[in-house]
Amino acid sequence: MNKIVNIVEQTAGYCIGFLAIITFSEAILRYGFSTHIPDSFVFGQMVQGIAICWGIATCTYADRQITVDILYEFGGSTMRRVCDVVGYSVNLAFMAAFGYAITFKVFDILEAGEISNDLAVPLWTGYTLASVGILAAFLMSALRWWQIVVQRQHIHEHIMDGVEP
Repeated sequence: MNKIVNIVEQTAGYCIGFLAIITFSEAILRYGFSTHIPDSFVFGQMVQGIAICWGIATCTYADRQITVDILYEFGGSTMRRVCDVVGYSVNLAFMAAFGYAITFKVFDILEAGEISNDLAVPLWTGYTLASVGILAAFLMSALRWWQIVVQRQHIHEHIMDGVEP
């Protein structure tokens, strides 16, 4: 599973790097040479959406999201179990709803035939790649939910033992 998480992280990282290159190049061309990259805003917007969605996917499985552990740290094992079950269940439900919504957004954009202004690039391509990232987040969330709720694994052992990783 670590290989899959690494691939997802690399995808998000490459998108962020590409976004930085587009933004930097566009700024130099626009302010230095009074020209621009065709559809750079659209490409930047699509790549940013892809990076965010794939980043959500990697955070979902690797437990790298922002957490507040006061109740979790001071609660007993039953309180920790309740927090895990509720938290991962809410996360799974949210990812399912988000995946559903973004998938139908792709179909709406595809049906409308939306394209970029300068190069006439179909916008559904970027939305599709972002949607795949959210569907990956849903699958990773479902896997993590299964591990926590059904298999009763303890993901936060370092918190429970008082030892930081």
